[in-house]
Amino acid sequence: MFRPFFALLLLTIPAQADTALAAVAANFAGAATELATAYKADTGHDVQITTGSTGKLYAQITQGAPFDLLLSADASTPERLAAEGHGPAFPYAFGVLTLWAPGMAPDRDPTVTLQDVAVRHIAIANPELAPYGAATIAALKAMGFYNAIAGKIVMGQNIGQAFAMVESGAAEAGFIARSALPADAKGLIWNVSPDLYPAIRQDAILLQHGNDNPAAKGFLSYLVTPAAQAIIARYGYALP
Repeated sequence: MFRPFFALLLLTIPAQADTALAAVAANFAGAATELATAYKADTGHDVQITTGSTGKLYAQITQGAPFDLLLSADASTPERLAAEGHGPAFPYAFGVLTLWAPGMAPDRDPTVTLQDVAVRHIAIANPELAPYGAATIAALKAMGFYNAIAGKIVMGQNIGQAFAMVESGAAEAGFIARSALPADAKGLIWNVSPDLYPAIRQDAILLQHGNDNPAAKGFLSYLVTPAAQAIIARYGYALP
């Protein structure tokens, strides 16, 4: 059976395995770890992962940190890096905005839930700092009741803090990243229609340090294979 040449390369264990150092946005840490394990099993190449906020990883890259590739939480940071001489960049995942209300019935109307007097606090990420926060505000305005619930909104600095407020009970509901939701989560879980907010696009980029690194280039190629995309989808992301 014919297979694309790059796929044959991925499935062939190299005579000498290489190691790549990947900078990975914190929200993608779990998926990246599983992807690196599967990639090593297929190719023998090792991908070592360092996680952090995209902004901090960008600062480290510009200060000379020896990362070979970046899996960003946005598209703008790789775009900036490409303008600085890195690249190429491409989308590897899209974030999914999800409303979570642990104390509410799973089949309850989400718009009714948000306006319920029992829901006193609705957690969101800061829209000035986080793409999920900006997406939340856009979705609420598109649904036509942002003004009705604006007084209930409490903000975390990032999507992780918004999730923590809902998980701890400090907020009865919140807009979170679907990828952060545990498999055993209870209550109302509603994925907001992607038509209601700007795409939360996450791009990957090959950095200058990885230009001659087969493990780095191979891992980026691996991200678009069906096996890798199945892993990415299982972690709660939409696919490019």
